[in-house]
Amino acid sequence: MNFKSTKLLAAITIFAAILASCGGGGKKSEGVKSKRAGINEVVIHISADPDKLNGITSTSSNASEVERNIFGSFLDNQLDSPFAIIPGLAKARPLVEEITEGVLKGGLKITYEIRDAAAWDNGSPITVDDVLFTLKAIKNPKVDCEHLRPYYDFIQDVVTYPDNNKKFTFLCKGQYFQSEVWSAITPFPEYIYDPDKIMRKFKVTDFNDPKNVEKLRGNADIINFAKQFNAEKHAREPEGVSGAGPYTLEKWITGQRIILKKKQNYWGEKYVSEDPEFANLPDKLIFEIINDESAALAAVKGENLDVSSSFKSKDFIELQKDEKITSKYKLETPTQLVYSYIGLNMRNPKTSDVKVRRALAHLIDIDQIIKKISYGMATRVVGPTSPQRPYYNSDLKLINFDIAEGNKLLDEAGWKDTDGDGVRDKVINGKKEKLSLTIKIPSGNETSERILLLYQENCKKAGVEISIAQKEWTVFLDEIKVHDFDAYLGSWVSHPLSDDPKQIWHTSSYNGGSNYVGFGDQKSDKVIDELRYELDEAKRNELYKEFQQLVYDAQPYIFMSSPLNKIALHKRFENARARVCRPGYLAKEFKLNPDFGK
Repeated sequence: MNFKSTKLLAAITIFAAILASCGGGGKKSEGVKSKRAGINEVVIHISADPDKLNGITSTSSNASEVERNIFGSFLDNQLDSPFAIIPGLAKARPLVEEITEGVLKGGLKITYEIRDAAAWDNGSPITVDDVLFTLKAIKNPKVDCEHLRPYYDFIQDVVTYPDNNKKFTFLCKGQYFQSEVWSAITPFPEYIYDPDKIMRKFKVTDFNDPKNVEKLRGNADIINFAKQFNAEKHAREPEGVSGAGPYTLEKWITGQRIILKKKQNYWGEKYVSEDPEFANLPDKLIFEIINDESAALAAVKGENLDVSSSFKSKDFIELQKDEKITSKYKLETPTQLVYSYIGLNMRNPKTSDVKVRRALAHLIDIDQIIKKISYGMATRVVGPTSPQRPYYNSDLKLINFDIAEGNKLLDEAGWKDTDGDGVRDKVINGKKEKLSLTIKIPSGNETSERILLLYQENCKKAGVEISIAQKEWTVFLDEIKVHDFDAYLGSWVSHPLSDDPKQIWHTSSYNGGSNYVGFGDQKSDKVIDELRYELDEAKRNELYKEFQQLVYDAQPYIFMSSPLNKIALHKRFENARARVCRPGYLAKEFKLNPDFGK
């Protein structure tokens, strides 16, 4: 589903050019020759391998970009404003009713009916059995989806209907403000992911009591199921990766490409007018993995890519001036809900003091970075909430670049250069420690490196030693998930509907979730928990603002910018266009113009 959990961007293309869209439609152009003319395959650039192709256990945005073509959800959302919720695998949006009696009184009943034609790749219908299996797989405490599991806490049980195996009702505690969104589960085929039907031994209600869940962690069936579900077979092997979407996984060559092939006689084709996620016009979707920005640029210039959105601002501007490029590509800049940041490990003794973290924020000249790297075409952010949101806290002020203030705060925190080597030091737990920090970034991203080199210079002036460590994407992810970092450079991409901060900011998301930096305490958890169940929008917006203030005061991140997307789309697809929702395009709806470029 397009509005599901926040995911970490692999290509940290931090600053975008705010440029007028260029290029026209995909009609035949006189004199234009294309080396890819007539080939009904879309070659898409991604900057790193996905961590896995399993919509329950994956955490990277690259994975989502590929998975949306393999899996399907009961609901989707429009890809551009107003981002309305629309039926996907479901016949219609669910019937939502209040529970008026019993232990869940005051909660919600959410009733869905699956489309009659909805079927798996073996021809068997998608039924409530697959829904039950998927929900129990998510709730299985040994399955690697700690980042996702909190979103399904509110679903306490499922009502089935013996006379209709396409109909089901979720029984939900309380009135979670995103109940409809998160009830729109992405079903997995039980016959592929649980052929021995292990999870049928358990009821949904078995996972409601935290004490019982702890006991289940030692249950042999729970462990055995999770072991096979978490395994590589269901993460990257064609026979083990299967969903209700219009494409199947044909091949994954690590570090090179992922190839998806179109399903023949796909049942969802007739519903494309209702939901474009059912589209499957190209014969293949080929995700070309290029983690070097210069190599990706060369691939566009060589016409080896149909879609790319990893450009330095300078390069993108130059492409717009190149008639050879603009004759073949549309160059567009849709908005996107993304923000970039430097994450600071709050549980590292060197950065556990908020004065140190605030000092580090004062030492980065984001305006200089925007000028030198983004050519003045990026927008600063003050926190995790987009200024476009109605609950944005406009009282928060940008942290200004001020080395003197940084020095003052570091002095107050007890960091002094006692040995005259130019690097501040302090005795921590009886040992003299230097204020030396390593910032991790994914390898191959020149823009990220340039940003940190500028930061490194300023930090040196304040007696802070900064090192840069480039890591292969999956290694980078693995290390930050277990909090093995001083700091890291990252970006979060979110959905167009209201934010749920729990995944990234709740203390329960520290181990296994996405709270990599260790933010939070009882007060912040209470605010997050309250806003998730506050249905009064005005009251919820005030809680959002309070949450933003808590984040601002704690300085867990150095918040940097919110970019537009910079995207190149080949004109040989006559309807190819940029979209607001990540990743900024929908390749499966691209219609080939057979005459273009011949």
